[in-house]
Amino acid sequence: MDKPVELKAVAAAERVAMLDALRGFALFGILLANLMGFVVGPAPVSMRTVHVGAALAGPVEFALEWLVVGKFYSLFSLLFGIGFAIQLQRLEVRGEGTGRYVRRLVVLFGFGLAHMLLLWIGDILSLYALVGLALLLFRGASDRTLLVCAALLWLLPILWQATMSYAGFAPQQPLIDAAIWTFTQFGIDARQGPFPIWTSPDYLIHLRSHPGEILVRYHDFVEQLRPAKVLAMFLLGLWAGRRRIFADPGAHLPLLRRIAIGGFLLGLPLAFARAWLGAADGGSSARQLLEEVAYCVGTPVLALAYAAAFALLWSRSSGGRLTNFAPAGQMALTNYLAQTVLMCLLFFGWGFALMGRLHLGFLPLVAIAIFRLQLACSRWWLGRYRFGPLEWLWRTLTYGKAQPMRLPGPQWRSANAV
Repeated sequence: MDKPVELKAVAAAERVAMLDALRGFALFGILLANLMGFVVGPAPVSMRTVHVGAALAGPVEFALEWLVVGKFYSLFSLLFGIGFAIQLQRLEVRGEGTGRYVRRLVVLFGFGLAHMLLLWIGDILSLYALVGLALLLFRGASDRTLLVCAALLWLLPILWQATMSYAGFAPQQPLIDAAIWTFTQFGIDARQGPFPIWTSPDYLIHLRSHPGEILVRYHDFVEQLRPAKVLAMFLLGLWAGRRRIFADPGAHLPLLRRIAIGGFLLGLPLAFARAWLGAADGGSSARQLLEEVAYCVGTPVLALAYAAAFALLWSRSSGGRLTNFAPAGQMALTNYLAQTVLMCLLFFGWGFALMGRLHLGFLPLVAIAIFRLQLACSRWWLGRYRFGPLEWLWRTLTYGKAQPMRLPGPQWRSANAV
């Protein structure tokens, strides 16, 4: 496994298109998962029964919990790991230190912090930036070490959950106490929950609630031991990036087939079990532990199965229809944050205030509409510019000088005609 694979010569544009398309696919899954929190949100049960529609709400929510929730964030984390691997490899080739890599993460953390302070707490970028620093510790690790550490990191939250359930371990409590204090300082009654705030038409109330909500968000990260899960996928991405598995899937077909078949056979039933266990209200400590076991084993292997199946389909048809995902993936940062803007506009009180009032069965249709809009906008933008607007800002702040943005005339005409 540690022996490098001899790669076939593949055009750089084709390699980037494959990863961009997979990243765009992951973005669509993230949109589906995040929309659940906006469509239903923390609405009271009585309101959900009337306005959301009990007949379809259960099956749709269960299907998303089974096939979507957690899996596409894991896939997104894998791709971030591959991107970080590429960055580290470039530094080694140039003989540079890690300063530019660290600056890149600092800027990413700034995007994540602004995301949470101005819009919504459901951010992952700030955590990616923090965990990305830990990836530096594994620069010289062997491939075997990366795989072993990734597996151990995914199993660690099971022990974490067991100690919380049976030993009274509560590492997240200080964050909850700090969140309650922060809400109080900003005049927010935390006992009412987030629904009155999220449905308020006063944007300033949203802003006052965000500092406390950020602490709640990081409480969730600690309780779920999310940094370990993210770092595990980063390490798998670093391993895959070194071996260029997703850059040239045609050179790794047997491995990709094993990952896809094994991942679906193991991941689908475990993810189903986790969704079923999580659907019950409350539950014993044993039930919560079983749910965590099913999540920590089923989620990463199913995410890897999605990635491997996507790569196999790509290699079979030279991309085919899957290339339609590439423009969105090439502007992943812009589109990720734009999804939040659109969801806030549709569902928060300062927008169209649809939270708790839209039938959950419409969620896939809303997701498809938003994503098709993003695909069209991304295709138009990339026909004229080298980077997405936030990707350009990210690079500019990382390098300390403005990066070239507009495409030259002949390239613009060619890209616009496609």
